[in-house]
Amino acid sequence: MKPIKLGLRIWFIITSVISFLAGWVLLAHAGKPAPLFPPQPASSASDASNQLAPLPTLPPIPSLNDLSSGSSTLQSLPSLPSVSSGNTGNSGGFSSFFRSRGS
Repeated sequence: MKPIKLGLRIWFIITSVISFLAGWVLLAHAGKPAPLFPPQPASSASDASNQLAPLPTLPPIPSLNDLSSGSSTLQSLPSLPSVSSGNTGNSGGFSSFFRSRGS
């Protein structure tokens, strides 16, 4: 049994090293990825319509004073409908809390 374990360990070492080196070689010779934003040539005033629109900005976050004063224009979240089922056992019914049976 001991020679089989030793043979498997040596086989794993050899195949791991060969696969690592082969992957390294493949990645080294792979083509370079395309840029996310390709460079654009210098544009004139007539090309202004072809430029990308600026990204939208988010409104500022309200301060704690604004939230506690009640003058905030935040909308309240809709309440979730309550689901009541006659099944209180563990046979597929939903229970209001989670139970774990160990780790």
